[in-house]
Amino acid sequence: MTTETQAQVWDRYATEDFPRLRAANPRMAWPGDERGDAAVWQAIFDRAFVPAGVAGWAHAVEIGVGGGKYTDRALRANPALRLLGFDISPKLLEAAAERLAGPVAAGRLSLHRIGPAPDGVLAEVAAAGLVRRLDAVFSLDALVHADTTDLAAHVMTAALALRPGGCLVMTVADPTSEGGFAKLLGDIGTFWGLQGGASRRFGWTSPEIVNYLLTALGFDIEVLEQVPDALGQPARDLLVVARLARPAQADAYREGLVATAPPASVGASYADVWTHLAPSIAAGGTGAGLDRPPARAVVERLFGNAGLPAWQRVAELGGGDARDTGDVLRARPTLRLLGFDVSDAVMQAAAARLARDIIGGRLAFHRIDPATPGGMLAVLEAEAPGRTLDAVFSIDAMLHVALQDQVAYWLTAALALKPGGWLVLSLADATTPAGFARLIADIGSTFPLQGQASPRFAWQSPGMVKALLERLGFEVPYIWNWNPADGGGNGRDLFLLARLARPEQAEALRHHLAAPTPAAVLPSPPELPLPPHAAPITQAAPAAPGSAAASPAAPSAPGQPATEEMADLARALGQALWRAQQLQAHPGMEREALKELMRREWPQNRRDYSKLGGMALRQLATMGYAVTRSDKAG
Repeated sequence: MTTETQAQVWDRYATEDFPRLRAANPRMAWPGDERGDAAVWQAIFDRAFVPAGVAGWAHAVEIGVGGGKYTDRALRANPALRLLGFDISPKLLEAAAERLAGPVAAGRLSLHRIGPAPDGVLAEVAAAGLVRRLDAVFSLDALVHADTTDLAAHVMTAALALRPGGCLVMTVADPTSEGGFAKLLGDIGTFWGLQGGASRRFGWTSPEIVNYLLTALGFDIEVLEQVPDALGQPARDLLVVARLARPAQADAYREGLVATAPPASVGASYADVWTHLAPSIAAGGTGAGLDRPPARAVVERLFGNAGLPAWQRVAELGGGDARDTGDVLRARPTLRLLGFDVSDAVMQAAAARLARDIIGGRLAFHRIDPATPGGMLAVLEAEAPGRTLDAVFSIDAMLHVALQDQVAYWLTAALALKPGGWLVLSLADATTPAGFARLIADIGSTFPLQGQASPRFAWQSPGMVKALLERLGFEVPYIWNWNPADGGGNGRDLFLLARLARPEQAEALRHHLAAPTPAAVLPSPPELPLPPHAAPITQAAPAAPGSAAASPAAPSAPGQPATEEMADLARALGQALWRAQQLQAHPGMEREALKELMRREWPQNRRDYSKLGGMALRQLATMGYAVTRSDKAG
């Protein structure tokens, strides 16, 4: 487990990881090095900065200078612009200063470190006499790594520093986009062993959260669209251009940037945090607060609607004080329950409280494997083989787990549940008044931690959660906000019941729970040979949350068949994969039975499996194989 700070992670990236990655993938380029993805960077610049009026800016701030590729473009587009650039990493700032020595020497660019104070950037802007005089704040490719709380801090800084009518331009990572979902899954193994600690993992957000956050802080959004981050790749990020229309709204939240006492429980991992909190949890403290739904209501409203009377085997993630664990066991006397947690101390406290159930063989606890994301699935498949699990539930635990790790747990559930089995969750929703208030209130205590694990909230939105669960094979018939104080629908948290409807979708994603690749040496993903020029970035609005984004057609590479034939091949490969999975799931199935199953079920699975086929074709292309259709007669 790393003990690095977030700044040290990025320092190491600048001095060690980036040179190694660039040697393995020449597409990664610094400013002025017009190779790699320079064309897509310029396309994003033209789409965002030009309409935002970069030619007329006098003063601007950049959050996350990195290598300076957008810093350089902004300064070249406007010779009169003066820019304050910020980054968390001293080494990245040194690299930017070296590559942009001219503007630094001319006094047009000053570089500053982002420190632990939530209002540190705002203080630097104030020292320069630029509060309410800034024309723009921009951040491209940096805030993709910020979780929602840190993102809110930077957006609030912009709202308090910009002049009325000033622009915010940024990109954030969208897990509901095609490229975002692939990146989210692909990174599970890479960052699993760093749960809660400092790393270069993405901090995922959604169009709903961006819209709610910016509108609440006084912005009008002018552009909110999905864009790719590399040539020839599907959209991964959200490009946002917003104009400050109501400065008084941001002023009302100014206290959110004042540093407050950090949580008492911090560490290098989730396990450290919850082990520290174990005595309080055992005593009924943390985890049993006033914002928790009444135990009886959880049993009746959640578990009852998920078929509790018929459950035989279930699993629980993060049982905490074991209140829900005990309620479920009492409500179903023949039930067997497997409990999972990151902390041995928390499980020991729960075991002491439910010793009778353990002795009776109805309850067993397992530590979540800190090294391999598939460890929990291995236990479930050994304890409940052949998809005999009726439900997986987690109340109040996933509120504090980063989205990427949550999705690993959701995928685990989708691979262990019986068809029709239930996933029952409570999550933190940033798009309600109560959720937004808590999000802002937490900035002062959590922003200074910068990379330390803590019980900070992991914020979601209904559309994002629903879209991701559906990609994993679930349908979501119930999703709502619940206020435990009065039973109403205006609470902070999101409660949902998801039913496993398409197990084959999860099976196609099983490999993402395999042993991890170390983050420090992870190469960029291989790609198709590229056409001479970048495909233009679409100006269409992003797909609505919860809907599947259309897959852009991959460009035909030299030696590859035409796009139309590629689509046919992708469908054929997807169909072959689907058929193979049906035969694996139903050994001995007769040919006619398979044909009938295909007639009934293939149409509803065709789109997702065609996407898988397309991914296989692209991967084969990177390995040097050209796939073509053969003539049957030949």
